[in-house]
Amino acid sequence: MLQILAALFLLLTSSAHTAEPEGDLKALQGTWLIEEAKLGGRDHKEDFKGMKLIVTDDKYVIDFGENSDKGTIKVDATQKPKHIDLTTREKGPFKGRMLPGIYELKDDTVVLCLNSEKPDRPTAFDAKAKTPLMLLTFKREKK
Repeated sequence: MLQILAALFLLLTSSAHTAEPEGDLKALQGTWLIEEAKLGGRDHKEDFKGMKLIVTDDKYVIDFGENSDKGTIKVDATQKPKHIDLTTREKGPFKGRMLPGIYELKDDTVVLCLNSEKPDRPTAFDAKAKTPLMLLTFKREKK
């Protein structure tokens, strides 16, 4: 009986532990500063100035004043292009929605192309006019 309880305890405590991020999710950990922003074919670099993306485990925070947001991040590096899903949790214009996207991670730069209105995942890194696509480039914050 004691062995069964010990085994059950080990099973419960090991499953309750959150797995460490791996692969690209691990590489995305940290604080990222906005460098470029294009929405629906228009340059919005100045409008997004000061925005930060902070990734911790499988959570993200967009730190941008009144337009800040929190949620979960999921990546699939096996897809071509690589897939990213941001599911918003808190507030902001995308509250409670999943933003499907693609990403490219190279050294200290990450490029995200997200669909802000539809469930369709972008297929290219472009935010053409009259589309709900956002093309965002972030650089890793230097410590």
